[in-house]
Amino acid sequence: MKVYQLERSFRTSGGLAVRDITDEVAEAVVDSGVQNGIACVYSPHTTCSVRINEFESGFLEDFCALLTKLVPRESYYAHDDWDRRTENICPEDMDIGNGHSHCMAMLLGTAGESVPIRNGELQLGPWQRVLFLELDRERDRRWIVQVVGD
Repeated sequence: MKVYQLERSFRTSGGLAVRDITDEVAEAVVDSGVQNGIACVYSPHTTCSVRINEFESGFLEDFCALLTKLVPRESYYAHDDWDRRTENICPEDMDIGNGHSHCMAMLLGTAGESVPIRNGELQLGPWQRVLFLELDRERDRRWIVQVVGD
């Protein structure tokens, strides 16, 4: 059994920004030497998400519009109410609220995805891509891929 881990860091542009990280994940699979197993891709941030879907401009535009409609930035969020909030306080969040980003992340589900590996390749469908979604403002971020298998 082999276990290989890679961590990548970068700065996002903020807003609802989507970055295609598929090629980097596939490169980690090759570097791992795993032929059959699984690649787990994870974001250790509460206002980001890793999802698998199409990286197509029309879909991304539709998806961002839908998220913005479901979770508008301008709404009231108790998370951003500094007269109420007493936990997990980050000074930079006090200037720009991000309650909407946390709500979006919860709606999107998990902070990561798992992709099967067969014959040393990710088993993604023809249009599937591994996407890193920034739901908050411009920030330094990282994602981790762990490859496990034979």
